[in-house]
Amino acid sequence: MAVHVGSQLAGRYEITAPIATGGMGEVWQARDRTLGRIIAVKVLRSEYTGDSSFLIRFRNEARHTAALSHPNIASVYDYGETTQDGQRLAYLIMEFVEGKPLVTILAERGRLTAEQTLDVLGQAGDGLSAAHDAGMVHRDIKPGNLLVRPDGVVKLTDFGIAYARDAAPLTRTGMVVGTAQYLSPEQAQGHVVTAASDVYSLGVLGYECIAGVRPFDGESQVAIALAQINRPPPPMPADVPWQVRALIERALAKDPAARFPDGAAFAAAVRQVAAGGPVPAATAMTQVVGDDGTATTMLPATGPGTTVNPSTAPRTMPPLHGPPVDGDGASSWTGDEADPQDQRRTRLLWAAAALALVGLVAAGVFLVMSGNGEQDDSAAPGGAGSPSASASASTSASGAIAFDVADYVGDDADLVRAQLVGQGFTVQQEDATAEELEEAQIALAENAVVTADPARGPLAEGATITLAVAAQAYAPEDDEDVEQSSAPTPAAPAPDDGDEGEDGGRPTPPTTATVTATVTRSSPTNTNPPTSSAPPPAAPTTSTTPPAEAPTTTAVQEDALGSASTVGNQ
Repeated sequence: MAVHVGSQLAGRYEITAPIATGGMGEVWQARDRTLGRIIAVKVLRSEYTGDSSFLIRFRNEARHTAALSHPNIASVYDYGETTQDGQRLAYLIMEFVEGKPLVTILAERGRLTAEQTLDVLGQAGDGLSAAHDAGMVHRDIKPGNLLVRPDGVVKLTDFGIAYARDAAPLTRTGMVVGTAQYLSPEQAQGHVVTAASDVYSLGVLGYECIAGVRPFDGESQVAIALAQINRPPPPMPADVPWQVRALIERALAKDPAARFPDGAAFAAAVRQVAAGGPVPAATAMTQVVGDDGTATTMLPATGPGTTVNPSTAPRTMPPLHGPPVDGDGASSWTGDEADPQDQRRTRLLWAAAALALVGLVAAGVFLVMSGNGEQDDSAAPGGAGSPSASASASTSASGAIAFDVADYVGDDADLVRAQLVGQGFTVQQEDATAEELEEAQIALAENAVVTADPARGPLAEGATITLAVAAQAYAPEDDEDVEQSSAPTPAAPAPDDGDEGEDGGRPTPPTTATVTATVTRSSPTNTNPPTSSAPPPAAPTTSTTPPAEAPTTTAVQEDALGSASTVGNQ
């Protein structure tokens, strides 16, 4: 890469030291010679500057973040594209944030106390409120995108895949973007995202902070996405105060209308709970940001509630600098506790509801896995009221289902397979021939869909579709004259300090990735997941060789005293 220590960008930004290297680029410490301040420079890798999809994402990160001014959002000061040493460069000039990403803190501590968790969630909600007020949905809230300064201030980063209602859409209907472990159910199904989608991701983050493990994990991105859609989260540890438990459970509701409608409402609820009060009743409206820029309003059932005005000033987090949580998770929570008799009655009711829900989910799983005995090859179609899996899939009165392989060319075959099975088709797979690859006339990643037989419908329910899949990455010979169907998958970035990846040593399979594909849609199954009396999750163990998350990581520079300088995501 053309950037190195001592080089300058735009005759103004002098590179002084490397911070980190990731899958999409590099982050450097630099000095703004005009203003005399330390900044961070995020440089897109040269191999991606020729790919329009990566450039658009990079430009969007600059434009979206620069449009926001909030103490809980890492600032972007400038953006530029230039040619240096014969290479085309695209770079962001960003706020230099001293601190650590939340994922690293969780790896070090295992889990946080209730007070620490609420402080993180409140500040993150404040930052999101500024984005939501500006008509943006972040779509990739996760511990790796939250930075915590030494004084406890939390900063949101990486608005690269944020959705703005006044911008041209970057993805077609049904495409999923985000990180599988933190996707909302509607994101996992390719539905329209809302501010409540970010609230769900905050709920997942809050669960991970206070339980020490993620609520949903699996062996593949598809398995994780299906869990987000269909499965209630496991019970939180028994030592979690009931108010905090109720707060996180509401944020994790499968139905967006049952959650807090946006970051401001969530932050207000966090502060009410932190003050010892109950979770506020649903009183606000959920705004759906449509592809056409219009807003559709869903009115949830209202009830009595207390309104708390959220503060826009950042809150500090002294508890994060104290000792780690004890093995039993004990904390100094002082919130009012519910009457034990009421708690027992409530838990019995939730347990009964949980048993009923498990039965329904099990029945649904049985239907999906039944048929010819192949889990991925056949399934009953979604029940009444289930939305179709993509805008192009529809069922006629005669039962025929519309299908066009053009909607799936270039997408990951495993995800397409899951989606088509969810629509009621039987799916087979074979390697694409050389002729089929040439006819595609686009660059294709390994395991990408090339074509299908039949190529289009309408098709009868249960019809067999044979997907032709690229056995390895393919690029047309005259690559300059054809359009690429999808961006290349960047390699997982190497941890900057040798022992921490994006997961920060979290005890989970190495499946975390930023998803950019289409998965099965099904109707939401639970609006407020119940808490059962099952034992809490075991405390996590910290791995010395954690898996890296691709393609977004947070850059961290540790000094000799153990502090870290962290800037954004690659």
